[in-house]
Amino acid sequence: MKVSPVVGVILGLLPRASTESLSKQDKKEIVRSLLKSLETRDRKPLAFINPKKFIQHDPRIEDGVEGFKRYIAGLPADTRVNTVRIVADDDYVVAQSEFTLSGPQVGFDIFRFENGLIVEHWENLEAKCPRPNGSGRTQIDGPTEITDLDKD
Repeated sequence: MKVSPVVGVILGLLPRASTESLSKQDKKEIVRSLLKSLETRDRKPLAFINPKKFIQHDPRIEDGVEGFKRYIAGLPADTRVNTVRIVADDDYVVAQSEFTLSGPQVGFDIFRFENGLIVEHWENLEAKCPRPNGSGRTQIDGPTEITDLDKD
């Protein structure tokens, strides 16, 4: 079975060292798998968090990998994560996701990579609005892929 280096590491098929030079797509795969691990409790994506330097900009979560593990362990068993859109630019990945934690929520997560590992995380969650706003828009509708990459 041929897999990308990042997927290979996540699945435990390849050693961690193979991810030193990550593409934008690799970083997006890592973030998507890490967010999904909140639901699945899969510990493999935690290998992409720098064990010596992980700054958490969410006051509910302690710095470091152990703080993130404790956060995941404290989530409700019925936690669900659906990443709607994800964008990578240099060392940053931004994801917008629907969460079911203590109720339906929508969140933005920002991750910063350094030397192939996640070293910082910012998060903003808010309750999911049950219906569209006055303009007929929801918090998550609209395009999910960037298609006009030629327009800088």
